[in-house]
Amino acid sequence: MFNYENAPYIELKDYKAPDGINSIYIPMKDGKKIRTMYWRNVDTKKTNKGTVLLQQGHNEFIEKYFETIQDLIDKGFNVISFDWRGQGLSDRMIDNKHKQFIEDFSIHNDDLKFILDELVINNFPRPLIGIGHSMGGCILLSYLKENDEVFEKVILSAPMLGFRNERLLMPFISLVNIIFSKYSYLIGSSPNMGKETPFEGNDLTTDKHRYLRTQRLVRKNRDIRLWGVTNGWAKAVKRHLILMKKNNWAENIKTSILFINSLNDRVVSPENIISMSKRIKGSKIINFTSCEHEILMEKDIHRKQFWKHFDEFTNKLTFNN
Repeated sequence: MFNYENAPYIELKDYKAPDGINSIYIPMKDGKKIRTMYWRNVDTKKTNKGTVLLQQGHNEFIEKYFETIQDLIDKGFNVISFDWRGQGLSDRMIDNKHKQFIEDFSIHNDDLKFILDELVINNFPRPLIGIGHSMGGCILLSYLKENDEVFEKVILSAPMLGFRNERLLMPFISLVNIIFSKYSYLIGSSPNMGKETPFEGNDLTTDKHRYLRTQRLVRKNRDIRLWGVTNGWAKAVKRHLILMKKNNWAENIKTSILFINSLNDRVVSPENIISMSKRIKGSKIINFTSCEHEILMEKDIHRKQFWKHFDEFTNKLTFNN
């Protein structure tokens, strides 16, 4: 369908890519290649429900979401997903492939807009639904600020809109960027240097099977996961979060948004998500308990609740058959 370079992907014996996978590299304007995958709904017995853009968080990769992508395909959607530059199997911004680095989050915004304009908008059926998790949710929300008519619905899962202990964290980020190189690991961020975090020490999910499944994927290609964040990346995040918190930044966003918020989240601030949901008139928030940061990697009981809310949120859309 598209004349792009083929891109590799990872599978396990008991965890395969959904049928119909297309894995490609899309070059951005600066030449950096973004690994992108898409699935077209070819089952003529099902109603074509439109297209979902599914975007991951910091240090994630598409394969981790094969289960979720299959769920969406089973519901009749086309699906598109890509690795953010600097992570997964997309090109890095610096020579050290283990470090998370970017100068400014506007670069991520530009990549998202480029892929939507070049690949998605004119080649996949409407309606277009966005799902963004954590960092992906932050970037997707930023896109809506300037592009309010593209998505019919957006679901933001634990979007990265702030962190706990920000009063201490934000001045610290400024200080270390004065003293140390922007390419150095952020002090206190506990870079793992490629070592696995045991399930018992994780703050992402309460589901052991899905957590260990992700580790098994990483073992197939350890370059797919980063070791830690840099001072420069933290500075870019801080600058972007400050921008989003400014008065009138979010208040004019008209897209219908569903916020998925874990009140026990230990990665991002659930309070900041609640605050943002109040600023956007067309939004709704669902607060989860008894689960961690990654709702789509959680136990079945929580995932079933997510899909229940997804179906209710999207059931009034007009589908182009």
